[in-house]
Order: sequence, then C-alpha cells, then structure tokens
Amino acid sequence: MPRKKKLQEVGGLRLVAYYRYSNGGQQTEQSIEGQRRDCEAYAKAHGYKIVHEYIDRHISGKSDSRPAFQQMIALAKSKEHPIDTIIVWKFSRFARNQEESIVYKSLLKKNNVDVVSVSEP
Repeated sequence: MPRKKKLQEVGGLRLVAYYRYSNGGQQTEQSIEGQRRDCEAYAKAHGYKIVHEYIDRHISGKSDSRPAFQQMIALAKSKEHPIDTIIVWKFSRFARNQEESIVYKSLLKKNNVDVVSVSEP
C-alpha cells in the first residue's frame, strides 16, 4: 500500500515545483505559466509555499535527459536533501516514460520525497 505522507505547514515543508513543456507541434498540455499558476494556487490553498522551481522548456518527457529535472533529482538524493515534496501540474510533466517514472518516484520515496500532482489523484 502506498505511503501517505501529509504535507507539513509552511516553514516545515520544502516544496519545489517542476514544470515541463514539450516542443512538439501537437503540444496540447498546459504552458509553463499555466502550470505555475495552477501549482501556486494549489500550494496557497493548502497553506504551502513553493520555495524553488525547476523548469525544462521545449524538452520531451520521454527521456530523463532534462537538465532541470536531473538537477532536482540530484538535490533530492544529496545528503542535505533539502526537498520534501515535488509538486507537478500532471504526472506526465514529471515523466512520460512509465518505467522511468516508477524508477524515479521509487528513488525519491527512498529519500523521503513525495511527488504530488495538482490535477490528478
């Protein structure tokens, strides 16, 4: 059964946001600005504050070769581990490849980092 960790109040929670937008002509997902607006509204509605943003513009989520994504993952794995929760607009923004998504979410879970979508359960 998945672990359910309640988000802490502002001051205790180190919440970061990850936004990604592909460069394909068929792109129908939310813009970076739209993702930011929805994530900030979610955080505010729950009494949280996003302390840092990681943004990959015009990069597919089919691969994990995304600079901001890798920087965020490295920070989450570090000894200081200054991230408690990563907030995304949709889980597809985190990763398109289901296998990579599972691997990274598992790695983050081992480091006590949750990934939360504002538009999906």
